Amino acid sequence: MAIAVGGMLHIAVVTPDLDRMAAFYTGLFGAEVVKDLSLTTPVFGDGVGVPGATARTVHLRLPGASTVVELTQYAAHHPVADPRAPANAPGLRHLALRVDDIGAAAGELRARGHEVVGGPVEVDRPAAARGTRFLYFRDPDGNLVELIEPPSRTAAAGGPDDARTRPAGAGSPTEAESEGNRT
Repeated sequence: MAIAVGGMLHIAVVTPDLDRMAAFYTGLFGAEVVKDLSLTTPVFGDGVGVPGATARTVHLRLPGASTVVELTQYAAHHPVADPRAPANAPGLRHLALRVDDIGAAAGELRARGHEVVGGPVEVDRPAAARGTRFLYFRDPDGNLVELIEPPSRTAAAGGPDDARTRPAGAGSPTEAESEGNRT
């Protein structure tokens, strides 16, 4: 029997500097702090499987989102082998946020000095994703964040069903390009 799920409540990000990360998400995305908690009871440590652990956690609500971002700073952190793991490393890898204008978002990220690691690009195949524009960048702790501009209904309709992306703003592929990229 499946477990009945009533929705997603939060995405947790553990950070060594909660104030810096909270300032990043509130400053760049206009997130609102909805909770700021000190977690110091034995129940907390037992519940997260780290007996004796204590932490401070902040819940941030991003504009237009129902799921919150939970930032947590533990009093003692477990060492991480590679905190800047690439997008294809196993495990929870990125947080994705919807934006209205990927070009403007990319410009704002660069103006603020944030590392954009990929994109922006525009998906031209498969047909179901055609017109989606996205980029990846890193937050102050090195976590990957994806910004996605959904396609318009017109851009997403019809077409071949194989995966390909083009730099955002690039024109449609020529027929020769399309033929040369089929496998």
